[in-house]
Amino acid sequence: MVACTSSVLFFLVSHRIRQIVLWKIPGPPAASFITGNYSQMFHAGANAFHEQIIRTYGRVIRTSGFLGDSQLIISDTKALMTILMKEHDIFEEADWFIECNRHAFGIGLFGTEGERHRKQRKQLNPVFSYTQMRSLTPLFEGIAHQFCDVIHTQVVDSPQEVEIYSWLSRTALELIAQGGLGYTFNSLDPNSRDNEFGKAIKEYMPTLTGLLVWRTLFPLISHWPPCFLRSGAKLIPLPKLHKLIYLSDTMRRYSKEVFDEKKALLEHGDDVFSQQLSEGKDIISVLMKCNGNASEEERLTDEEILSQMTTLLFAATDTTSSALSRILLLLSQHPDVQEKLRQELNEAFARSSSSGIDYDELLELPYLEAVCRETLRLFPPASFVSRICRADACVQLSQPVETADSPISSLFVPRGTTVLINILGVNRDPSIWGADASEWKPGRWLAPLPESVVEARIPGVYSNLLTFVGGGRACIGFKFSQLEMKVVLSQLIREFRFAPSSKEIVWRFGSVTSPSVKGSTDVGPKMPLIVERV
Repeated sequence: MVACTSSVLFFLVSHRIRQIVLWKIPGPPAASFITGNYSQMFHAGANAFHEQIIRTYGRVIRTSGFLGDSQLIISDTKALMTILMKEHDIFEEADWFIECNRHAFGIGLFGTEGERHRKQRKQLNPVFSYTQMRSLTPLFEGIAHQFCDVIHTQVVDSPQEVEIYSWLSRTALELIAQGGLGYTFNSLDPNSRDNEFGKAIKEYMPTLTGLLVWRTLFPLISHWPPCFLRSGAKLIPLPKLHKLIYLSDTMRRYSKEVFDEKKALLEHGDDVFSQQLSEGKDIISVLMKCNGNASEEERLTDEEILSQMTTLLFAATDTTSSALSRILLLLSQHPDVQEKLRQELNEAFARSSSSGIDYDELLELPYLEAVCRETLRLFPPASFVSRICRADACVQLSQPVETADSPISSLFVPRGTTVLINILGVNRDPSIWGADASEWKPGRWLAPLPESVVEARIPGVYSNLLTFVGGGRACIGFKFSQLEMKVVLSQLIREFRFAPSSKEIVWRFGSVTSPSVKGSTDVGPKMPLIVERV
């Protein structure tokens, strides 16, 4: 009976989404230029499809999306300024995003909206400050040294093929665990096995991606009692759903253990609290201390702080490993860039009187910054983020859109419209970045930016890019991410030389893009490179 019901539901849903038609705003369906199915937009190989529609249809595209709802794909920077900044209260996260994250992680940044979300960001902003990031640098350097030690054991006397992504993933996990929670998974110990906590974090995103279609249905039942939802979920024949619930429960259980331990230490005073693995400098430890000194109306509840812990772990692991793996692959394909970066790093370390370099100098290394910026421009870990229009709105366009009747310079967005913010489209727009916008050229950041980039007024929090988005829901941890990448690269590039392996690497589209070996039957992320000691 359950299997039969599920089959009927799947048929009804798939029938509604079988065809999507893309057309220029505000042309009718009869004016369609391309027809595809839903899987073309969101399956693992969808990157090429999205690049095609950006080139063909430009900055504003209307689609008939999931269950026939109206959707807009927008990369027009003036429109995005309204959506992300001026009227961000109208263009909020989609209901399915809020509800799914609330049930998975609790009432943290991903599971709240409105005033509660603003209150949480206000309390979290200081823990991602310049001073806080500076204090984390030695901790990150120690983790990067551990990573290098592991690679040294695999590359002894001659170049060897190393599956580097798995170690990047372990490093990213350890960076957020120690820097975010003051906890260690011992991820970089070759003899240690993944503990249940670490395994749950690494498996959560791939499992979630496999349920992308079904997540959009969740708001229809999210108001039901949690116990009823769980009982019902067990009856649905979706193994990935069952696994997702288990992974979510595991992350929360272990996060609560860490939280309870920190709370007990905090009650014994600062001296005892600072004796943790991170010496009390991790994000959550600092948040708990700041929160204790906040006024009653500004203070976060224990439940809110606990929810931030699982949110941080989820948000920071795959994005960092994706960005680092992309940088290493590009450096392996461009040995001249890799050598120039190595020279800059060697000179910087030679000027230092210690084993590392000062936080400020690390941030100011021009070529390292250029390599990071250019990679994050051309290959953002997340290609899209979505918003839902909560009230009828009108957005101005920076460039008129041609229609069958006449050009339009403003766009009416009806209530209930899903807006897909096209990060990839903005970062690769030739009218902004020039004719070479699709080329990876770190040198573009060593000269003054074209006037077109300045005039575009891209509404992002980082370096004229939309990679970390902007506005009230911008990535709050982008400075943390930048520090992670630069510390790891500053160690790796000085000690190892990277070259492509004979296996072709392809990138899988998803909530976060990930590398895989073309033709491999292994569905997990993989990126083998040839590595040798410098």
